Amino acid sequence: MKAPMAAVLLTACAITVSAQSRPNIVLMMADDLGYECLSANGGAPYRTPVLDELAAQGLRFTNCVAQPLCTPSRAKIMTGRYNFRNYKTFGLLDPREKTFGHVLRKAGYATCIVGKWQLGRDRKLIDHFGFDEYCLWWLENKGPRFGNVGELIQNGEVLPGKKGEYGPDVVSNFMLDFISRHKKEPFFCYYPMILTHSPFVATPDSGEGQKSNEEYFADMVSYTDKIVGRIRDHLVDLGIAENTLLLFTGDNGTGRGIKNGAVDGQPWPGGKASNANETGSRVPLVAYWPAGGVRGKVFDDPIDFSDFLPSLAELAGTSLPEDITIDGHSFAGRLRGDADHKPRDWAYLCYYGKKRGQASHFVRDTRYKLYEGERFFDFLADPLHKNPIDPTQAGQEARDAFEALGKALASMRREIATEDERFDAKTSFGAKDRQAGDEQGAKTRQKKRKKK
Repeated sequence: MKAPMAAVLLTACAITVSAQSRPNIVLMMADDLGYECLSANGGAPYRTPVLDELAAQGLRFTNCVAQPLCTPSRAKIMTGRYNFRNYKTFGLLDPREKTFGHVLRKAGYATCIVGKWQLGRDRKLIDHFGFDEYCLWWLENKGPRFGNVGELIQNGEVLPGKKGEYGPDVVSNFMLDFISRHKKEPFFCYYPMILTHSPFVATPDSGEGQKSNEEYFADMVSYTDKIVGRIRDHLVDLGIAENTLLLFTGDNGTGRGIKNGAVDGQPWPGGKASNANETGSRVPLVAYWPAGGVRGKVFDDPIDFSDFLPSLAELAGTSLPEDITIDGHSFAGRLRGDADHKPRDWAYLCYYGKKRGQASHFVRDTRYKLYEGERFFDFLADPLHKNPIDPTQAGQEARDAFEALGKALASMRREIATEDERFDAKTSFGAKDRQAGDEQGAKTRQKKRKKK
């Protein structure tokens, strides 16, 4: 991808896809689960047999980058836009934004979100952002993360939580029920998971006895894999697995309290919230879609979280939101095995931390990574970025990459300057900002009811 304009051009046309070929879509995003947590990635000490099997029977991407922190990643993956366009502060998504919930609902999909919200403490926001049904933690109150059923809000009602339920199981069960109820129509389920974020505590499968944080975290990774298996098995039982796309990723690197991870024998300590090296932002990405026809492929395409919205829109045969810049580049062609699919030339990350201010940013291709200040690394050979490359002393491949990435970073720097001029940090996001989206959502739901 030469520049974000490539994505903007997609807004002018919808991809023609027959209603019969449009896949159901389940997008799962684990919380604080880094690249090293999948054994399919060469990660240790973890075991993820279900995800490994899905990767072996589908696609595994080795070069996907999230934002290093949760809210920035959620804003980016849901809107298809770089953080410098719409990120204000932690725990908030600007209600004026359009999300993949809007895009898929408009395309006729039944939409559902379960898991962790953390994007504004108002129940009305869920429908406003394009989701028909929900079961969420951290929507109004941030209570206990796992024994949280008394804090979970499901379609407007607080669940009583008097039976000692495990929160991840409750939200997963609600999504499985939603799928059962909508198995005869296209559906989109977005599952920003509650696992594997701290506190590192026992799962229902941990057994008796006290364990270390590292051991509990490994249990939590295993339980996440188990939940993925339950979802896959439910789709099989319903007879709809063939044309359901399962996507699995993580919202950022593993928490920095976990230091025993490795990839192919190289140390890979948790790097959440840091943009200093690979451990904060490189995340797993597995895609499984039998009807897509691609099996057992591994790709090193540069992918960042802005790419999900245009990919889902293309698969659903619908257009992108109008009158706004969408930065992402669709990777739908990879999922279908299109011979003419052209991946991005580079992926980009702009990171502010919890509050908008000075940005840390980089561009990367399939091997090299360039930060502001001409800090240049071979991220495959040096994932912890201990050995910066002097391009004047490097080989031709590295020099060419340094030049190309330098041009890309300069173009992004100009974009940031333009957006900073437009961005009003004092703007308050409230009821008026939701009104237009609410009215559009009501019209879309009314059309769907008439069709039924």
